[in-house]
Amino acid sequence: MPVLVLALVTAGCGLPRDVDGTLDRVRGGALRAGVTDNPPWTEAGDGEPAGAEVELVERFAEEVGARVEWRRGSESALMTALGNGELDVVVGGFEEQSPWVEHASLTLPYVDGHVWALPLGENAWQVEVERFLLDLPDDEVDRLPGRR
Repeated sequence: MPVLVLALVTAGCGLPRDVDGTLDRVRGGALRAGVTDNPPWTEAGDGEPAGAEVELVERFAEEVGARVEWRRGSESALMTALGNGELDVVVGGFEEQSPWVEHASLTLPYVDGHVWALPLGENAWQVEVERFLLDLPDDEVDRLPGRR
């Protein structure tokens, strides 16, 4: 019986996993983030990206010891890049009824139905991102767009 228990515990180690190792690659490295224009959530503009979700991505990157490398573009271009493994996250004020659900793994809604788009199959990455979003302090959530 102890051998069976040990086998079950050992088999569960390392779960959830990332098919492409996103979480391990991002930690202490670069977080490749796509941003599309959707004020006040995201402002892609010509200068540095801005907006509520841009600030959250930057805070999350800081938590995992990464620097953010921003890529601006249309939703379709960014979702294609996400699907091709060129991006780790795409933000743009997306809502949970997003038409991109077949092309990306959407996070659980973290405020008023808003989600981030992540690569399919990167389960450890998804868990880490969702943990960050769902653990946002209430006072921060209350300052997000539409919550004032």
